[in-house]
Amino acid sequence: CTVPEGGLVPKSLYQTDEETENADHIRLWTETIYHSASVLRGAPHEIVVEILEGESVITWDFDILKGDVVFSLFHSKRAPETSHKEATLPSTSTAGDNVQLIDKTWVLGVDYSRMESPLVCREGESIQGSHVTRWPGFYILQWKMHGPLPCSGTSLPRVDDVLASLQVSSHKCKLIYYYEVLASKDFRGSMSSLESCNSGFSQLSGATTSSNQSQSSSHLSR
Repeated sequence: CTVPEGGLVPKSLYQTDEETENADHIRLWTETIYHSASVLRGAPHEIVVEILEGESVITWDFDILKGDVVFSLFHSKRAPETSHKEATLPSTSTAGDNVQLIDKTWVLGVDYSRMESPLVCREGESIQGSHVTRWPGFYILQWKMHGPLPCSGTSLPRVDDVLASLQVSSHKCKLIYYYEVLASKDFRGSMSSLESCNSGFSQLSGATTSSNQSQSSSHLSR
C-alpha cells in the first residue's frame, strides 16, 4: 500500500463488511475439509456426484452462514456441463464458489428427476443427511436462495412478502459444506465419525440450530 502517513485512504482500498467477514473465516476454511459457496438470486450452487455402480450412500453436512436456502437432490443419466472441474471433486474452496450444472433447457421429470423433497434451511442451521442411491448416474446437490412464494390469481402481494423479496435480493447467501460417497457397508462407521466431530462452523453463526435431514431413502442414518 502506498498511502502516505496521515493522508486520505482511496475508496478503492476500502474493505467492505463482507470482505472483513470472509477474511476472518478464510483461515478456518483452509484448514478443514469443507467447501465454501455463495448462492445468488437466480443462481443456485450445484455440485455433481457420479455413481458408477448400484447401491452407494451420498452423505452431506453443511452450515448456513448467511440467508435462507432450499436444498434439493436430483438424478440424471446425462452428464451436466460445468466450467469448474473442481466442482465435481471434494476440495477446499475459499473464494465462495457459485456453479450451475443443470442446463436451462433441461426439463424436470424428463432430463433429470428429484430424489429428495426440497428442504428449507434457515440461517444458522447445521444440516446433516444422506441418500441411498438406487441407480448409477449423476446426482446433483443443489442449494438455491429461498424466497416468498409467488402470488396466485389476482391477489395482491402481502407487505411481508414484498419486504422479504427486497431483503433476499439485496445480498447473497453463504454456506459451507462437505459431502462424501460411501459403500453401504461403510455408511454407519463414517456417520458415527462425522457426528463425533460435528460441524465446528455451527459456532460461526451464533446460536445455531442443528437438525438432521433423513428422507425416505435415508433411514440408515438412524
